Formats: sequence, structure tokens, C-alpha cells
Amino acid sequence: MKTVNDWLDAMYEEMATSPGFSDKAVDFQQQADILRRRAQKDGYSAKDLAEHCGGNIAAYLMNRVNTINRAEIRSAVESAPYRE
Repeated sequence: MKTVNDWLDAMYEEMATSPGFSDKAVDFQQQADILRRRAQKDGYSAKDLAEHCGGNIAAYLMNRVNTINRAEIRSAVESAPYRE
């Protein structure tokens, strides 16, 4: 069985690339609920998942999306052909 961290990485990748994934703040709680149910189905406790996420799964997801978005923006700026 994967660690909670490895499971969460795989699930996040699956969720983020699936149709209907939203990076709107209002949707993160719903996505956290889906992730919590999926964790329990896959044999992980909601408590373990919440602890890994610092107690707030929705905030964890939001932070992760924002971190990825910033990295993508930084990469685009750094590779822009007319960058000064």
C-alpha cells in the first residue's frame, strides 16, 4: 500500500487532469470531499489524509494548485523570446 503522500500525489494528478476539475475557490471544498471519500474507499483514513494536509484538505488543494500555477507562469516568463 502506498503512503498517504504517494497516494495523494497520484490522486491530485488524476483530479487535476480530469474534465471538470476547477481551480475556483468555491469548488475546492467539494473536491476535498471527493478526495476524502476516495481515500476511505482506497483504505486510508480521513484522519490520516487531513493530518497530511495540515488539517484542511481544501486549503491544501488550493495551495497546491496555486503553487503549480505560479511555477507555470514563472516558466513561461523565463522562456519568453522577448524577455528583457
